[in-house]
Amino acid sequence: MPLSQEQIEKISLQVIKVLYSRFKNFPENALSNRNAPFHEAFLSAFSDKFHGKVSDVPFFISLSS
Repeated sequence: MPLSQEQIEKISLQVIKVLYSRFKNFPENALSNRNAPFHEAFLSAFSDKFHGKVSDVPFFISLSS
């Protein structure tokens, strides 16, 4: 069953609200990210692939969270 135009608009508005809050609350200190240890361990397995492409690993970890 396809979504109505009203449902699509409600979903769109919610997506905008979530994205806005994420940008507004983006962590200044990437080290305080509770998922950082996991992401750091995961990314270390692929460090040869992003070497020279990612200059700030803690910031990259924050983005991936």
